[in-house]
Amino acid sequence: MNTRRWLPWAFVLLGLVLVVLLAGREDDSGEPLDPRSTGPLGARGLVLLLREYGADVTLGPRPPEVASTGGVALMLTDRIGDAQERRLREWVRDGGTLVVTDPFSNFAPAFDRGTGSLFDGVDDSPFLRRDCDLPSLSGTARIEVPDALAYRVRGESVGCFKRGEGAYLVARAEGSGTVVALAGGGPFTNELLDNADNAVLAVGLLAPRPGTHVSVLEPDAPGSGDEGLLDLVPRRLSAGLWQLVAAFGFVVLWRARRLGRPVAEPQPVEVAGSELVVAVGNLLQHAGRRDEAAGMLQLQLRRDLAERLGLPFDSPPEQFAAALAPFGVDEAGVLAALSPSALADDRALVALARSIESLRREVAHA
Repeated sequence: MNTRRWLPWAFVLLGLVLVVLLAGREDDSGEPLDPRSTGPLGARGLVLLLREYGADVTLGPRPPEVASTGGVALMLTDRIGDAQERRLREWVRDGGTLVVTDPFSNFAPAFDRGTGSLFDGVDDSPFLRRDCDLPSLSGTARIEVPDALAYRVRGESVGCFKRGEGAYLVARAEGSGTVVALAGGGPFTNELLDNADNAVLAVGLLAPRPGTHVSVLEPDAPGSGDEGLLDLVPRRLSAGLWQLVAAFGFVVLWRARRLGRPVAEPQPVEVAGSELVVAVGNLLQHAGRRDEAAGMLQLQLRRDLAERLGLPFDSPPEQFAAALAPFGVDEAGVLAALSPSALADDRALVALARSIESLRREVAHA
């Protein structure tokens, strides 16, 4: 019973162990033409071959220090940036030799875009014979390049290993230096390096004499270029953004502008404060609302006394009278002025208004 219970877990544990072992196994195949890869498509054998023939091989983003010393720069795959490409072109013009095996590199010969083809034709035979007088290829009879492409040879360029009207290898002068372009790096892979005269081709181009400094070019480290964030934005996107900014500016100007002369708008009628008081009083008089008029007078008196004496606004009249007694103010007059009472006629309202005004003056001079 216990064995049946733990047997599935044992299989699960065994599967996890196998997954960890397979995932932890190092993959030495690498990328095609990787100078550190020992896989069939890697180029580790090329590095070892050049060192065997006395070449000083380094891997890095820069060509040899001085171009005139006979150093050679090898670009197996063109993944360099614009800044690195400019430095490399200056190095070649100063007398360096660049060997590039990437057909789509900017250093490769231009092809006829009218036909849309990079090569003139593909032969079934994987072998190409030397048919040029380049000194560095004097020891090479034939090379093996399966499905070889062929560049178009133009101007003063020299083509070698021709197929039809094109050539697998094209050498041209650039300034004081030389650019040798191969239409593919197949002969330099670990799988084909020892076939035919591929190794002789590699040594003749890259290490013609012992002590040659060969620099296998790699891309610059991330962040080491001289391009900023704005330089990475495509030009079409930048142009589109500027057009949006310009359109927004035009809309703002169009909406903000007022056409024609300013229009005089009618202003509200301004009524003087004294006239407003008289008008309100007349309305209350015609309506016979003497108690409401008295309440308004008492309310204003209460506000003035509360502000002057520092008492709460809703204090009873007795508290106001007691606070004014030390100043010699008659308490009975304060109670009569603040206590609500029914008014029989207009004379009583006038008398109340006079007593309130008299009390206000008395408090002001107290």
